[in-house]
Amino acid sequence: MVFPITGGTQSTGYEVSNSLRFNDDDSPKLTFTPSSAGNRRTFTLSVWFKLSVQGSTGERVLLAADDGTGSNNNFDYIAINAADKIFVYNYEGSQGYNLISTQLLRDPSAWYHLVVAMDTSQANSANRMKIYVNGEQQTSLATANYMTQDLTTTIMSNTEITIGRDITDDDEPFDGYMAEIFVVDGTAYAASDFGKTDSNGVWVPIDAKPNITFGTHGFYMEFKQTGTGTNSSGIGADTSGNDNHYAVTNLAAVDVTTDTP
Repeated sequence: MVFPITGGTQSTGYEVSNSLRFNDDDSPKLTFTPSSAGNRRTFTLSVWFKLSVQGSTGERVLLAADDGTGSNNNFDYIAINAADKIFVYNYEGSQGYNLISTQLLRDPSAWYHLVVAMDTSQANSANRMKIYVNGEQQTSLATANYMTQDLTTTIMSNTEITIGRDITDDDEPFDGYMAEIFVVDGTAYAASDFGKTDSNGVWVPIDAKPNITFGTHGFYMEFKQTGTGTNSSGIGADTSGNDNHYAVTNLAAVDVTTDTP
């Protein structure tokens, strides 16, 4: 069973200080363009999130990447779809992969932990993309169209990465809160590297940073700063040590909150 986390009620030994609120009416996003390509076959996203609205007319994008050639070309994104399921998708002239969870995310008070770990070099197709929700790997998927072996994606190419919005058409906004965002360049980590089950059987965050190898373009966002510049004082500050700071669009100090997992 996947347990949702209601913010502010558990003592875990590790406290997450802040989250970032994305109000879709403001068209908010965080963006970064790497100066060179990283590992386009292997990466990890770990993020805690809470949805402000259940159900939608489209996807609510957590992270997206695009090759910069315009609408309906090459792109990847990790999102919550209109049915409140995890949706991980790639298009490279045709569909590269398409995975949709069976798990529904419909508790309006819940913090959920998502880990998406990709290693397209794996011989077993099911090992090329692993999705974890609150520590549990999602092995029974509603849609499970895995990528071909050694597929290179737009994630970790030298084109834009966006948090909170689709790049291709600048839409599909995320509406809710995000905290503890890790993106790792070159390593596929498991959920247990970012969280644990506490004595009550509830999945909770851990201090993961000391044990993570971020790679060249990896980053870690704690949202401890409130500035709007693309630097260590900005909302999009990277505290991994890589200084891969994200640019801020339509976000302000008021959007940094203490509602956390």
